[in-house]
Amino acid sequence: MIELTDNLKITIVLVLIVSYFLYDRKPKCMFKDDGTFKQFGLTKDETITPFFIIITIIGFTTYYALILKDGKYV
Repeated sequence: MIELTDNLKITIVLVLIVSYFLYDRKPKCMFKDDGTFKQFGLTKDETITPFFIIITIIGFTTYYALILKDGKYV
């Protein structure tokens, strides 16, 4: 069973807030003009920074930073 530590709870809340903010703002690097998600790729209609990759990076980085702050990385 997954134990919900304080670090994990903070990370989940932060990821949800950032996800909502990004989805609400719909930056052009992640969304098409009609508001749909761009596909991952390297062509003009695609992006190398899709929504799911940005949210994943933010989640991992936040959790890692919280672990380092507590000094429990060893």
